[in-house]
Amino acid sequence: MVSIIIYHVGKLTSLLENKHELADTLYLIVLQAVNKLLPIIVLPYLLLHLGAAGYGRVMFAFAAVMYCCIVVEFGFDLSATREVAQKRDDVRALNRTFWAVMWARTLLLFATVPLLLFIVLLVPAFRPYMPAVVVMLPMAVGTAYTLMWMYQGIGRVREMAVINTLSKFLLLPLIFFFVHTEADYLKAALLLSSVFLLTAVVSCWWLWRRYPVGRPQWRWADVRRVFSESVPLFLSRASTSVYTQLFVLILGLYCTQEDVGRYTSAEQVMRALCFLLYLPLTQAFFPRISRLATTDRPAALRAMRQVQWLVVVAMLVVGAMLFFGAPFAPHYLGADYEGLDALLRLLAPAPLFIGLGAVYGQMGLVALGNARAHRQFLYVYVAVALLSLVLVFAFVPWQGAMGAAWALLISEGLVCVLMFACYQHNTRLSRPS
Repeated sequence: MVSIIIYHVGKLTSLLENKHELADTLYLIVLQAVNKLLPIIVLPYLLLHLGAAGYGRVMFAFAAVMYCCIVVEFGFDLSATREVAQKRDDVRALNRTFWAVMWARTLLLFATVPLLLFIVLLVPAFRPYMPAVVVMLPMAVGTAYTLMWMYQGIGRVREMAVINTLSKFLLLPLIFFFVHTEADYLKAALLLSSVFLLTAVVSCWWLWRRYPVGRPQWRWADVRRVFSESVPLFLSRASTSVYTQLFVLILGLYCTQEDVGRYTSAEQVMRALCFLLYLPLTQAFFPRISRLATTDRPAALRAMRQVQWLVVVAMLVVGAMLFFGAPFAPHYLGADYEGLDALLRLLAPAPLFIGLGAVYGQMGLVALGNARAHRQFLYVYVAVALLSLVLVFAFVPWQGAMGAAWALLISEGLVCVLMFACYQHNTRLSRPS
């Protein structure tokens, strides 16, 4: 009896240690729910009114421009967040980091947008998507100057969540007024991308108003340093994009726009539900675990275990929703989406793989780990990306959208298993002998 009481007191103490992060998580889940409410309402509206072909064009453009976003982010969403969290009490060092990251993102933006447009023009199968790609480009600009990494690092993630939510509430309802037929797909693409741009403008304005970061300063040494520190994280994110965005582009080569629309709608529904619960947890806990990793490692490990079990419960709920709700999707959306239920059921285990893979990777290897762990984080994603390319080129010509879904599920499962193995290995090595 005494041991049970001690156990539960220990659990309560662990919760109290992270009460700020838990409060942030609950706050962010509520905001994220509101934040996702409009997209969840807008998604079936777009599926119905654009049809599989129109929706496929929009999602192809989204996937293409997302490559610009991945390059522009360059892993700063993790590396810069970690550095800001560690330097938040040193104003001068914090300002130098801020401007180094801003200049780095600006350089990447000006390099990637022309390259993307050239590639779309170069590949004949991609040219029909060119108008949608062009009107989706504000998403890349918005990604470059949205300051989530800064707000996370200084512990003001709630403010960034409010800004993001308000931007969606201002722009996404316009879809119901301007998008009515498949011919309106460009309007849909422009409104979706403008959310990113508005979020960036407001986040920059609010930061300058409330948290002075000093005058713009250019130091090439600082820019080069933040680049070098983010290379492993960027390569891992670029590797991840192989079985997220690149699968959509490969489908565009082999399949019809309707197939692209069915696959992307299933993946979008799955990821929307997944990130509704996972993102608030990682945004609240990642900065704390990063700080504790250098000051109080036992507390960091306790926080890591806590977020791990929270993610397991949340992702099991999401998987159940996908599996049991799948039969209703094609019935509601119509003949264009026949087979969507099979895709959703196949992808039902993916949220658990995605959530745990991200916990063991981002928090276990990046936030808690050393340079060796950071390299392992990269190696896992590169290895899985190479395998996923083999899978998608083998499965898509044979099974179309279902083949892409199988390749995605296997890839996410492998990431989860390998990240867990690397985390366990590094945890054993770091224990005192």
